Amino acid sequence: MSATAERDNLETFNDVVDGWVRSVRTAIDEAPIVSSDVLERWSETVLRLSEAIDHAVPPSLPPEHVAEIRGDLLAIVRSVLGHDPDRLMDSYQETLLRLEAIRHVVRDALDQHVPGEDDARALIGGLEAALPHVTRRELGILLGTSDRSIQRTLASDEPVAPSGRLLLIARLVELLRRGWTPEGVLAWFERPRRALGGVTPLAALADPAREQDVMALARAGRAQHGS
Repeated sequence: MSATAERDNLETFNDVVDGWVRSVRTAIDEAPIVSSDVLERWSETVLRLSEAIDHAVPPSLPPEHVAEIRGDLLAIVRSVLGHDPDRLMDSYQETLLRLEAIRHVVRDALDQHVPGEDDARALIGGLEAALPHVTRRELGILLGTSDRSIQRTLASDEPVAPSGRLLLIARLVELLRRGWTPEGVLAWFERPRRALGGVTPLAALADPAREQDVMALARAGRAQHGS
């Protein structure tokens, strides 16, 4: 699946979640008069909500994100099945809280995407714009390639499919640049991290199995800097 298709799927999923947030808020407007009919409609709404969101989860989401979303859906269903009829608002609020958690997962996934993800030329141009003082040699080190290879890509008259490493670096920089200066972004890749077993993010990227660990570290760094 292309990067553009991945983003489109995420946008569609985000719309599904937003639609259900509106449905829950509508249900809250009806909550002041609690009756058996209200309780029945609320239970039916939540069961349809859970099923609709579960079926709409994009296949491109990492397994840990899918597990997190389904955990929130399970918590929503449990809050309804075990709710106190005299405290229906608690179930509504729990549902909204969990839906917001799901939206946060989707937002994180969307934040990873950058313009031009299907063309290496656009991604390299974006990296050079985001890191204005980086040399081609330094950029080559980040991308695991040579400055000559970068120049050949930029000189191409046709779109060039990006490597997985280029796409990953572009997404990491997109996350990091919101909380760090360009110099700080470069330093981030070169600083040993306890979360990565004492190695640098750049070194960890040599192992494809650790890519999600590096991405999780970048997200945590963004949150720490309040962006």
